[in-house]
Amino acid sequence: MSKIAKKLRILKMKHVNIFLTILISFYFYSCYDSENEFNLIDPSLTQIEMEGEGGETEILFTHSNWKIAGIINQNGDVKISGDSYSIDGSLIRENYTLKLDSLGRVDAFWTNKGFSIVRNSFTSLKVALKENSTGEDFNFTIVLESGNESKEIQVKQKKSQGYTFDRIEYKLDESDGDSIFVKQGTSFSFNLQSSQEFSFHPINGIGIDKTSFFKSAEYDAFAWTESDSILVEIPSGIENGKLYFNGDKTIYTATSIRNDSKYGNLQETVTIPSGNSKFSVEIQYRERNVSYALYLVNNRTEKEKIINGKWVEFAPTGNYTINRGN
Repeated sequence: MSKIAKKLRILKMKHVNIFLTILISFYFYSCYDSENEFNLIDPSLTQIEMEGEGGETEILFTHSNWKIAGIINQNGDVKISGDSYSIDGSLIRENYTLKLDSLGRVDAFWTNKGFSIVRNSFTSLKVALKENSTGEDFNFTIVLESGNESKEIQVKQKKSQGYTFDRIEYKLDESDGDSIFVKQGTSFSFNLQSSQEFSFHPINGIGIDKTSFFKSAEYDAFAWTESDSILVEIPSGIENGKLYFNGDKTIYTATSIRNDSKYGNLQETVTIPSGNSKFSVEIQYRERNVSYALYLVNNRTEKEKIINGKWVEFAPTGNYTINRGN
């Protein structure tokens, strides 16, 4: 082979090697770029497991170009509806299919479970779950999207194992105590030829029973006693800013409990004049408000749970006024 041919061959090989180097570099760059683009959604966690008592978990991201496209209840594979808020806490929209395109918060709360998902920064997400008192596990999926890419975060919450009643304590706050009000009672009309005496029960009719109930702003205040009603002691009186007890008990519930009034058998006799006449009765009632703290013990952790609220009682005082008219 001539020297010229050898030089041409070497030159050709150099061009081939340069071409292959460029081709391989382009291939690896394309793979890297594709892989980098595919991993724009990179949560530090893709599965959250939480006990029934609830709690908070924070998820971190490297990239910020993603959004919450939806939240799906795994029981029935349906999208969850709720409320969305801006980063400053202002309500954006109520009762709609949840999603979040930027910073802010979405909430979904029921009487026995619920969650908040907060995005305070573009590279973090906080998932906060309420206690799950439904009696079954609560599982849902957070769907994230960025362009054509999507990724899911699975959230699995166990059912709460419930609580055991420990005790109830009462106290008088500034807004508590007895207040008096008057309600219209029974009315009577007559047309007599001569006067006569008339006997009747002045504290009678609808609403004269003594009723009481508990109320609380806490969402699960009555969740733990619905299937296992408990009797708790209630105050019997308030005197000089102090509570007194005589062993009276009632069921801890938000439903009104009725007891017969001790004044239902009270009798009054009046003289009815001849001719047309009428009279009515005004009945005096007492409303009693007392603050309470209900102490429960968690069956799993044995930790104490305190529920605060008000015990409310309505009852006739035994006082009444007879109003006559023509």
